[in-house]
Amino acid sequence: MTIQRLSLVALLTIAGCDCGTQTRKLLPKIEVLDDMGNARSSVEFGQVQLNFTATKKVRLRNAGAAVLTLEKAVFTNPLFALTEPMPITIGVNGEYELPLDFTPRVADQRETGTVTLTTDDPEKPTVQLTLAGTGVTATAVLQPAALDFGEVYVGEMKEITVSLTNSGSNELPVTSAAFSAAVDPSVTSNLMPWVKTLAGGETVMVTVRFMPTAAVLLSGELELVLPAGVGNKTIPIRGSAIQALPKLCFKFDDSTTESCTDGTMGMNLDVRFGSLCDGRVYPADGGLVCELDGGAVAYERTGQMFVRNDGNTPVSYTMTISAGQPSRCDGGASLDYRYANAPALADGGTQTVFTLPTFKLPNSVNDPRDWKTAPVAVTYRPRSVCRGDATDLSTIIWTRQGEPNNTMRRPSTMLATLTGSSLLSDPVPFPVTFTGNAPAPQDVSLVTNTGDGPMRLLSAELWQSEDGGSTPTVRCSAVTSGPCTHFAWVQGPTLPVLLEGTNLPGGRISKNVGRISYGTLDAGIYYPPSQEQRVFAIVETTDPYSPTVTVPIIGRNQ
Repeated sequence: MTIQRLSLVALLTIAGCDCGTQTRKLLPKIEVLDDMGNARSSVEFGQVQLNFTATKKVRLRNAGAAVLTLEKAVFTNPLFALTEPMPITIGVNGEYELPLDFTPRVADQRETGTVTLTTDDPEKPTVQLTLAGTGVTATAVLQPAALDFGEVYVGEMKEITVSLTNSGSNELPVTSAAFSAAVDPSVTSNLMPWVKTLAGGETVMVTVRFMPTAAVLLSGELELVLPAGVGNKTIPIRGSAIQALPKLCFKFDDSTTESCTDGTMGMNLDVRFGSLCDGRVYPADGGLVCELDGGAVAYERTGQMFVRNDGNTPVSYTMTISAGQPSRCDGGASLDYRYANAPALADGGTQTVFTLPTFKLPNSVNDPRDWKTAPVAVTYRPRSVCRGDATDLSTIIWTRQGEPNNTMRRPSTMLATLTGSSLLSDPVPFPVTFTGNAPAPQDVSLVTNTGDGPMRLLSAELWQSEDGGSTPTVRCSAVTSGPCTHFAWVQGPTLPVLLEGTNLPGGRISKNVGRISYGTLDAGIYYPPSQEQRVFAIVETTDPYSPTVTVPIIGRNQ
């Protein structure tokens, strides 16, 4: 029995022995690593903007020989969370970045907690990480909240200082500061001082300038790019550029166009009425044209003077009008220009110099366009006092009123100069000289017209000086001896004759009025006397300033 028992034990022992094969189960293995590959047990979120979710990714690796499963994550503080759906699997030798979130709710308070990860790693079924972070505030405060420049006159400047304050406790990085594309280039600023990281409570100021060069209505924004937790900021920009563009304008009634100053640099208006029939020289013949020249030129010309404002804001002004000038002949006053708004005098005349009260054009920017005054009729009718009074001048001085101190808004004054002149004849003697031993009779014109107005030669008589001097004293028809006996009309004089005016510099108009001989006629030949002889042609003209012209006629022997 003892031997049998021992044999059985031996057989059983032999039967239960595996001497050639071993079995090992394949298992997953979790590792939690930092960026350097070292094991980590905590996650620090640092300072996070209040109510803003910060995310930290935790590096997980499966160092085992089987797929690793993360079954769930349990947080002890609800401010920390995982938004990824569970379970999560990680393959053999694989890695996964687990996103953990932190959303602080209380400013300047340190928050802590843990997250426990449950896995199917038999050696490490749970992994716990310590979590920490602080909620902070960074608030961008802009003052003023809007850039409203109001109305700024063209060429002037307005500045607004804008402050950017980080009213929170953490740093505030400003990525960029710029004007939007809609902002007019006349708005400028150096915004670079804002592009920085502002410490808590720090304030940085910049100056924004609006200096328009033309009328413009501002729009657009000043834009600041800030962290997502703070949000970008925009400052609306508003305002307008204003400018009054006053112009002095004149339009002749016989013209379809008007002439004006340009409202800025060109401040003088030159109005030329031209040369018209002089009311004293050419009496009206029932019409409005000169009688002597066949009716080609008018006695008067009229037009309309007015002020226009082509800007977008009103302008106030006064005007001083000089309707005439002192005569260059007798010191009297000329009234060749007549203004319909000239104040009347007690004697029935009108003032030659007067100032109009202050005007505002327009009274309101809401007044309908065009902004211009009612026209004032201006009539130019020349009437000279003497030949030197042939040109006439009238002036209108426009003066800006009521502008702010220290402004030089253009134009400060404008000047309209009205010029005109009288058509005047100018008779000039045309002397006659006979020479030679047998002088032939000559055709004579006696007088030339060097003026621009027409005139007539009405009569021509020969006179002599009784004492042989240079002054005619007796009509030749009344004597039978002396120089007159050597000169005679052999043809004519044919008068009256019209001498038209000339507008050529140095021009002259002359016409033959007859034929005069010198000497004694013998067998068809004129023999001069032995001594020089002199008579004068006294010519009557229609020129009021030279009604008679004395023309010397001289006979000489050679």
